[in-house]
Amino acid sequence: MEDTYTYTARSTEYPEQAVTFTLHDHHMSVEMAAPVEQVERILPHDGDGEGGPGGEAKIWLKPLAVSLVERGTGPFRVEDVYPQADEDRLRVKAWYRAGGLGLMPVTLLDGRVDNPDAALAFVEEVSRRKDEVQGAAGFLSILDYWITWFAAGFLFFGLLSMWRRKAEA
Repeated sequence: MEDTYTYTARSTEYPEQAVTFTLHDHHMSVEMAAPVEQVERILPHDGDGEGGPGGEAKIWLKPLAVSLVERGTGPFRVEDVYPQADEDRLRVKAWYRAGGLGLMPVTLLDGRVDNPDAALAFVEEVSRRKDEVQGAAGFLSILDYWITWFAAGFLFFGLLSMWRRKAEA
């Protein structure tokens, strides 16, 4: 791929936890380091290892959980990504889209990272790429979110209902 930028953010408290952000064209992919180990921390422990009570369920749940994590992490459009870096902390949020419209914000990372200078460079690169894409979006970008359409529909039907009541009176 042309114009690819990759940044790996590693936690200062838990160095085994890392997230790799890859900017390609006008999108960003996210890859969790060691997702199986992170999923194991979430799943209930049975005390007997894989073969004990609940072990079979754990064997089946692990690939499912890893698959769900990978599906929920991108790729995101670069204009939907909002990173912030200050001192040694990095926050990366993005809008998850459904049907092409922004559905809800997702926090991809919020914590202290081991290389704050690289984190700042990543934030600057995302900003540069957003500037390239966001030229003439302006007012129409507000129509890019489900909540806007729900609010507009609610307002439309509310006004229609008021108009009908006045016409009947």
